[in-house]
Amino acid sequence: MSDRQWVQTIRHEQSMLSLPFGLGYTIDITETLTALAAAGMHARVEAFDRLRFDDGRTAFLATPDPTATVIDDDGVGDRVDDVILLPGGSEGGVLSLVRRYPDLVVVNGKRGRVWADGRQLSGTSMQREATPGWRTVFAIARSIVMHGGGTHAIADRVGVPFHEVRAAMRALGVHVFRTPIGWEARDRPALVDWALAAYPGYGGIRTCWRRDTTIDEQADQLISLGGVMSDRWAAQQSGVIVAPDRLTAFFAEHPDMAALGYEPATVDEATVSVVIPQDTTVLTGAEGCCTDDFITAHVLYEDSWVAANTDAVNGLRQLLHFRSDLAHDLRWHPNTGSGEGGVG
Repeated sequence: MSDRQWVQTIRHEQSMLSLPFGLGYTIDITETLTALAAAGMHARVEAFDRLRFDDGRTAFLATPDPTATVIDDDGVGDRVDDVILLPGGSEGGVLSLVRRYPDLVVVNGKRGRVWADGRQLSGTSMQREATPGWRTVFAIARSIVMHGGGTHAIADRVGVPFHEVRAAMRALGVHVFRTPIGWEARDRPALVDWALAAYPGYGGIRTCWRRDTTIDEQADQLISLGGVMSDRWAAQQSGVIVAPDRLTAFFAEHPDMAALGYEPATVDEATVSVVIPQDTTVLTGAEGCCTDDFITAHVLYEDSWVAANTDAVNGLRQLLHFRSDLAHDLRWHPNTGSGEGGVG
């Protein structure tokens, strides 16, 4: 064999080599261990791809491949992917996965959520459900920072009973205080930012639809049916520079979209997402035909990997800061304009 043929043979063999599993990839699982500990499932690192729980069980680490299709094959052998880490906070398909494979442990370290034994054991969504009046607390915060007002006025604006407002007000604690004309925020920009950052979401169910007409025509039609608009279309209505090419419509009851000429669509193809929210203050506290800008910012933030949406969220935040200051000035200096207030 000539030297040239020997080199070509070596090169051919090298092209067939397989790299060891995980080579070149390092995953920080600090948040995963913290989330597991909060769920009462303390674990320690035993190897680069393996954890061991205090009860002796071994857990192999795996990250779901977003391009792969899960095949439910009863003929396969024992699985070794006992713990699945969710990257980037994504939770698509988690409920289906944990219900089909109850022996899996699924961890979203970023959000502190843990699923095992076919159900969620720990995490913010469970804490939210266990906290009475969480929806009302955020709705009150949004109302106070933008409108002020007494307890009765806030109850009317938010659309919840007076006694629920009084009960939830304690959660805001020192962040609000009572004045002769009603409640005010001690630090308006801080309360705006808290309401934007801490809001856990409106929950509920979503369906996606498409129709070959303009977004404006679709919005007008859904508004006439009692829908409350949000997403990029609503952000543009508030003066934020963003393409109004997407619409989220909140309804108390789902309209017959097929009868309106819409077809089911994927998330990427949809022109309209219809949401029946768990947080009904999204509907009752709406400003005109659109949700308040806090909710619209949350809708956009859920898709903040799109740069335009991130810019729109920042634009809405700046707008809310400006509007809260302006509304406060008008309440306390009514001679310069028309303000709102009253002890209520």
